[in-house]
Amino acid sequence: MTDLRALYLGFLSSVLVALVFQLVELPDLLAAARPMWAPLILAYWALREPRISTLLPAFLVGLAMDVLFGSPLGQHALGLIVVVYLVERLRGIFILFPLWQATIALLPAWAIYSFIMFWIDGATHHEANTLLRWLPVLSTTLFWPLLFSVMELLRQPTEDE
Repeated sequence: MTDLRALYLGFLSSVLVALVFQLVELPDLLAAARPMWAPLILAYWALREPRISTLLPAFLVGLAMDVLFGSPLGQHALGLIVVVYLVERLRGIFILFPLWQATIALLPAWAIYSFIMFWIDGATHHEANTLLRWLPVLSTTLFWPLLFSVMELLRQPTEDE
């Protein structure tokens, strides 16, 4: 029971940290390359922990992001649900890959998320620079191995347990 409780506590705290990282204001040059933290952390949990259903949290985090960023209600929720669904459905394939291949295999998920954001912004007449749309896909792909490694280290049980 305590193991499951610790698992959920780790999940919630990592999702909150991802939201904070998404909200931290960066200089314009760095803001264009900000990784997509919420899809990164939700994809990690969808990939590594089958005991946690991440679809509902993805929807709720997406709604929170929509409110925080003032975007159309459901925009980020839809994108996060699609990413989490893809990762959950392909979990059996992803866990067979070494980290570098999984990093490349997740690139389409980040691109689909960015495309959904681009598509909804276009439908709502919110223009954005193309660089601002696709540079986060590259930075998210580059941050995946780091995030994956750090999360795996944090999830390792201590010797006392």
